[in-house]
Amino acid sequence: MRYRLASFGIFSAILASSAWAGLIHPAQAQDVTIPSVTMTVGFGAGERPDLYGRILGRSLVRFLPGHPSLLVLNKPGAGGVIALNDWVTKAEPNGSHVTIGGSSQIDVDALIRTKAKYDPAKLKYVGGLAAPSQGLFVSKDAIERLFNRSAKPVAIGVVGSTLRTGHYQALWGAAFLGWNIQWVQGYRITGELRQAMERGELDMAPFGSSTDIEYLLGTGKFAVVSQSGAIIDGKMVSRPALGNAPIISDLVKGKIKDPLAQKAFEYGENIIQVGMWLALPPGTPDAVVATYVKAFEAAINDPDFQAAWIKIDPDSPVASKADLEKLVRELGKTPPEAVEYIQAELKRQGFGVGSR
Repeated sequence: MRYRLASFGIFSAILASSAWAGLIHPAQAQDVTIPSVTMTVGFGAGERPDLYGRILGRSLVRFLPGHPSLLVLNKPGAGGVIALNDWVTKAEPNGSHVTIGGSSQIDVDALIRTKAKYDPAKLKYVGGLAAPSQGLFVSKDAIERLFNRSAKPVAIGVVGSTLRTGHYQALWGAAFLGWNIQWVQGYRITGELRQAMERGELDMAPFGSSTDIEYLLGTGKFAVVSQSGAIIDGKMVSRPALGNAPIISDLVKGKIKDPLAQKAFEYGENIIQVGMWLALPPGTPDAVVATYVKAFEAAINDPDFQAAWIKIDPDSPVASKADLEKLVRELGKTPPEAVEYIQAELKRQGFGVGSR
């Protein structure tokens, strides 16, 4: 999987300080004993990171030396930041602790907003999934209001208190296309957003799971106003499951005049590439990391893993250790003023006001 990475950066004082891990020779993966594995997931049971972690974990431990037992701990809160704050200080770097993470745990705006106490660039990434294109679903009854600033705002739901990758579409739509939206924060899991959409409590929310996409389209009550797009082999492409929904970058093309706004948008384009990832604690020896990389590569090719995951989400391409490390390094180059632009724009749009 190759990513198109724009030249941008963030949190340089923290992230840019981490060195490139370099290549790991196969010999380093030998003679590592792992009796048990505790997997911390900073999201609720049943959410995509949790499902991915449990399904991947079952195959992963089969390919680790000694076939260790697996314990999964869910610690949701602040987009997974609370869990990582605790995990990086307590998890021993000996291969017995891993975490499954998502974009909200390395999104610099989210890290600042939630007062994160860890450096994402110091985690020892193993591999994961790149983010598929996410659709921004809107109730068909609310479409007209989305484009009419004098009408009642379209309510868009947010899990927790921070943006997730699909929400950047709404941010840019309100900033550059004049969309009429109201942010509503405080939902616990993505499933609650779908339920709130169905009962009319919310008008809009982003979804990336194939299961959610198929279900919502099947109701006939919702339309896809835009999609985030995904980088595949260096090109931004749409997702067939989302029909002819336009990619948000195409919608705002030519409408961003401010150079700083353009840098902020480029940051958003990069963060939407982040899917889910498996990582070890900072300070984990290279031999242990190499052992996990080898096991991860075997696990994702395991027929049992593939058969289980394809039922949940067949559209997510694999992200390698190198892919993830490169992406995190690029995120470390974003100028602070670009993040400040995003924060100011969110404040202008009333983000943080409309909570449940």
